[in-house]
Amino acid sequence: MKTAIIGAGITGLTCAHKLHKQGNEVLVLESQERVGGVIQTELNDGFLVEHGPNSLLLDEIDLSNYFDELGLTNQITKANPHSRKRFIVRDSNLLALPLSPLSLLTTRAFSFAAKLRLLREFSIPSLENPESLSVASFFKQRLGEEIFTYAGDPFVSGVYAGDPEKLSASHAFPRMLELEQKHGSILKGFIKKARARQKDPDAPKRQLINFQDGMESLPKVLMEKIRKENIHTGISLNNITRDNNTWKIAWDDTNGESCEDTFERLIITVPAHAIPGLPFHFDSSDALQPLAKIPHPPIACAALGFRRTQVKHPLDGFGVLVPSSEGKNLLGAIFASTLFPGRAPDDHVLIQCFLGGARNPAIGQLETGDLLEILLPELSRMLGIYGSPVFVDVKKWAKSIPQCNLGHERFLEALEAVENKNPGLTFAGSYRNGVSVGQCIRAGWAAAQIQEQS
Repeated sequence: MKTAIIGAGITGLTCAHKLHKQGNEVLVLESQERVGGVIQTELNDGFLVEHGPNSLLLDEIDLSNYFDELGLTNQITKANPHSRKRFIVRDSNLLALPLSPLSLLTTRAFSFAAKLRLLREFSIPSLENPESLSVASFFKQRLGEEIFTYAGDPFVSGVYAGDPEKLSASHAFPRMLELEQKHGSILKGFIKKARARQKDPDAPKRQLINFQDGMESLPKVLMEKIRKENIHTGISLNNITRDNNTWKIAWDDTNGESCEDTFERLIITVPAHAIPGLPFHFDSSDALQPLAKIPHPPIACAALGFRRTQVKHPLDGFGVLVPSSEGKNLLGAIFASTLFPGRAPDDHVLIQCFLGGARNPAIGQLETGDLLEILLPELSRMLGIYGSPVFVDVKKWAKSIPQCNLGHERFLEALEAVENKNPGLTFAGSYRNGVSVGQCIRAGWAAAQIQEQS
């Protein structure tokens, strides 16, 4: 049984690896010259920079087992314990978010009125028709206006770089919605879930991880496991047609030579915005055109290196998120050299900053010089930075994280309808299965399983 996978991001690679390991014949086709998609790591002047995801949440035993299977366990680096501390900006000051219910009572991040309102969440009945609510509406109704403004809003920026007034609560945070519906309270659900994990001796400890050489270690290992001859990069797709019960794909390879092959299965793992541009020629393919309407706002990621003596703030945390109410251009920053070892030379620090997104897409498209003119004064005031950075590396994503806004289900329904009409066809990706690295890995596994059953 031959399977073609279009897209060599982490979803496509994990899918290909699973099928290959099971003895299936797999061919991965990728338009870029490299694999890994948005997972990109670069070592420059002693600074190890992540242009995409900075970490991975190890929260289930399946991921631990998978990394062991790939031979990556000894390369895992665990996040600094300081990473539990998260900062927000309020009234231009950095304040640590509470780490426990007890610290909630003493934190300066929220007013006394907000704390009382938060405690009321336990007694508020489950919301009706939560699937119709935006993230903002859901957070406000459950946790109150102030908690949303200084915790919910920046949290959304950190995950999606999105607009909480537009994002769908049921699609963006389905687990949180599930807890609320099952337990009648978000807080009660979190407490019960935490207690259950504590009682389960086999439950892995939730922890942020990376790898010694960065996140790109994962796609590199997967490429080796799948075998390079099964992955064609730098290709240009010419045609995708359905012929009886098979898929005929024509493409030009990296040397411009024409290629063609026939497959029983086809798995599409490219970003949602790229799907309508694929050269489909089969019945119902027109139903995929609306996927172009899924927003992917531009994001600029600026990695800035400083001498440690230049930064007054101890950088004793994961990073800082900036609520939209603060009127800043910065969405947030990760204290990369605190988070994991080996991210900066001795006596230096690395801070990775994020701008643009749905909040201010124009900033995400600025030239590097203009971007730094906006960023550096804000960051310097926040962290007490003196002088110019000794290292600068800016990566701009013209189309970044897919936004599962209200009405997102119509796109998912369209995909499902096309799959049902075309057996052997599967779509998988962050727009459908979740945006975290762990979710993308599991999406690849699920796609492989669907194909095995077809």
